[in-house]
Amino acid sequence: MKIVTSICTTIFFLVLTPVIAFAGVVPDPVLYLNAADNPAHPDAWENLGTEGGELPAADKAPNLEEGTIKIPALGINQPNVKYYTTDDSHQTFGGPPKDNTPLFFEDWTIEFLCKRNGDFFVEEHHFAGFQNSPREGKQGIRLWIVGGQKLDVSIHAKGSKQAVQPLNLTLNQGEWTWIAVVGTSGKSIVAYQDGKEVSKQAGFEFDKGLPIDDISIGANSFDERRRTFNGSFAIVRAYDKALTEVEINQNISGTFAVDPADKLSTTWANVKRGYE
Repeated sequence: MKIVTSICTTIFFLVLTPVIAFAGVVPDPVLYLNAADNPAHPDAWENLGTEGGELPAADKAPNLEEGTIKIPALGINQPNVKYYTTDDSHQTFGGPPKDNTPLFFEDWTIEFLCKRNGDFFVEEHHFAGFQNSPREGKQGIRLWIVGGQKLDVSIHAKGSKQAVQPLNLTLNQGEWTWIAVVGTSGKSIVAYQDGKEVSKQAGFEFDKGLPIDDISIGANSFDERRRTFNGSFAIVRAYDKALTEVEINQNISGTFAVDPADKLSTTWANVKRGYE
């Protein structure tokens, strides 16, 4: 009887282990962009999130590439991963606001699996923008690099542009990283890098009735796409809720399932529909 029980217990844990290793990401992102699953390229980046639609390419689409993603702090070293890379100005996803699928935020979370490849193409080095049109409008989130490698944020709230705030996010050249910025309306803005909190500051109130329709990946806005980010994006997610640090790490492990027996051994999980 003891032998039977032992065998059953062993089978139970063998069945359970893959479930733990391949735990899904936090469900229901409103925006989910994945270079590994984008049949619309090079015309657009399809939104696999709950709001559907797509972000059209601007003047031209970033280049679809395939290579290895390494994030030593997370034990990630995965070959054959697809991602989008820019090599010139005016090369972003996110067309004129009228062509984008609008998002609606009160609390919000924005995540990027990304890499900076070099210095800016023109006079500034923008990264991404989620704002109510027209740009410099009533509310939004604008991200760009200041001083070469530090990623900062400018929030539009209270009907106008607020002061630039440092996020303490560092994008070292040639290094992949997982970053997330979380806003709790009226309370806080928290930044995470590779699963750890790196900064926290006061937040601003967001009105969920105002559409976030000027969305750009690789620039602050469609109008400022000349200031294209010199880098690569593999995954972008946005939620209409504030994720916790535990959930941020769930999203990382749900995308890169780390083998519990060997933290340096990783498997590229189901990134096509990782939130299912």
